[in-house]
Amino acid sequence: MYLSALIMKRFIIIFFTLNILVVRSALAQTVPFSDSGNYLKLNREYIVTCVTDTRDVLVSPVLWHKKQWLGFVAFAGASAILYSQDKDVRDFFQRNRSQATDEISKYGLEPWGSGFYLFPLIGGMYIYGLAGRHQEAETASLLTGKAMLISGGFTVFFKGITQRHRPNQDLPSNPALWEGPFGGFKFVSYPSGHTALAFSAATMLSSYFHEKTWLVVTSYAFATLVGISRLNDDKHWASDVLGGAALGYAIGKLVYKNYDKKNNFTFIPYLDGPFQGVSVNYCVK
Repeated sequence: MYLSALIMKRFIIIFFTLNILVVRSALAQTVPFSDSGNYLKLNREYIVTCVTDTRDVLVSPVLWHKKQWLGFVAFAGASAILYSQDKDVRDFFQRNRSQATDEISKYGLEPWGSGFYLFPLIGGMYIYGLAGRHQEAETASLLTGKAMLISGGFTVFFKGITQRHRPNQDLPSNPALWEGPFGGFKFVSYPSGHTALAFSAATMLSSYFHEKTWLVVTSYAFATLVGISRLNDDKHWASDVLGGAALGYAIGKLVYKNYDKKNNFTFIPYLDGPFQGVSVNYCVK
């Protein structure tokens, strides 16, 4: 017990230290404060975009083109393969489970997926941007927070519809147990919420700071490790983790795409003698 408490304290210290370093490094040489079109603020308009982005996630399959459908087919194929191997994958992780892997998962990985570390990190980024007038910090944190919230909402929705048994809920464990939408919300294995949350944040941060390779690699590495930790803890099947990763990734990409598409337009007021108006520019990316 004492050892676990000591490990937890050290992880908390390391976490907040990394929080400061990551935020400062990621936002180095950020764009100074301005009223440019890509500056996202926590206001009524932002709340409206949370609603419209959620709507867009709902209707997005109707608007898919060939590339999106190919991606869905690839996901469905990979899910089918993993589903057929869920029991073997579960047995592998449980055979190799140890106190060390449990400690790493409990203090180093699971809190990222639950939001215990992630929400303070994003909140710290927002406060840093607000206090230092760094528009990129505010925008990135608000976009990431939005992606995480939408991802969480859709995770709950799919869990309620599928009602899959967790691997640790039955003896013997059975990956083929699905209760459907009438299971009383007792069985909530599919998809993995921790993985969905981690991947939505990783995808958003990687998309926004795409030029920072180290941040892209680190974000996706942590998200992947969060998914693996759910297998170690016997909380999810491998296909649950894949479903959560795909859901978080897709939502993160859609939220960023909506933001990026909106800000292809720039509106610049001008005043030249008796002439005044607004210059509208559209950037094709």
